[in-house]
Amino acid sequence: MKHQRLGRTGLEVSDVGLGTFEWGHRVDAAVAQRLVDEYVGAGGNLIELPSSGVHAAQVVSQLSLPEQIVLLARVGVSMSESSHIEVGLGRARILNQVDALLSATGRSHIDMLILDVFDAEVDRAETASAIDTLLTLGKIRYVGVSHHAGWELAEMRGAGLPISCAIAEYSLLNREAEHDLLPAANYAGVGLIAGAGLGRGVLSDKYRRGTPQDSRFAVGELTDYVGAYLDERATRVLAGVRKAAAALGVTTTDIALAFNRYQGVASSLVSARTPEQMAQLLSSEIELEPEIAEVLDQIS
Repeated sequence: MKHQRLGRTGLEVSDVGLGTFEWGHRVDAAVAQRLVDEYVGAGGNLIELPSSGVHAAQVVSQLSLPEQIVLLARVGVSMSESSHIEVGLGRARILNQVDALLSATGRSHIDMLILDVFDAEVDRAETASAIDTLLTLGKIRYVGVSHHAGWELAEMRGAGLPISCAIAEYSLLNREAEHDLLPAANYAGVGLIAGAGLGRGVLSDKYRRGTPQDSRFAVGELTDYVGAYLDERATRVLAGVRKAAAALGVTTTDIALAFNRYQGVASSLVSARTPEQMAQLLSSEIELEPEIAEVLDQIS
């Protein structure tokens, strides 16, 4: 697995990151440990906790994680129940959520703290002060953002926040980050981490012949999330991805991850749920020739 610097930091991350969206739900601690062992054995070092990821954090606390693991965790969103979500980047919320994450994971620090929302109502100086406190205390080591537009990223950095990376959904099925966030990140030397790097699983081509019973689309609360990419446009894009995969003798997953690498994405987050899925992801290291990348660019 390839590694590269994250933006202009001294932090190196693997080009495939391990998402934990279903840890504590359909992935228990025993399976999670096996996934981590295989992932680390192949050179992976980036693990991401989802927003309000209490269940995933509790699973992490039960695992044996090597020192090289870079743990990403998010603050800014509170979910006391599924129907009640609170967001904000006030000092108290940030400090309280970081302490809760450290307690839940059993770790002494968070490697990359992700500000998971842009808060237009709280003075940026207050957010910056909270982050400075956490950095000084050694509770966090780097800071990133998620769900930020390009101008929001610029404003956060202008307020003195040492933003190292931006997380945005990015794949051949969703390239909206290229409109303003990616140019802003490149200008500022901020690394881009692609969320849903396989197009919410659709680019793995698992839905070609129907809906697997254990897939996200088959799970009630995730049906709409995946279904948004099971449309006519996605069908056209996936047809082109299949042609590229067939020509190179690889899988559609290989093509999807290779395209992200070609576009300069530092790491693509994927959420393998089984050792079989993990094995396929870990063997994906192809590099696209410019001609193929250009065709994929045009069809997507």
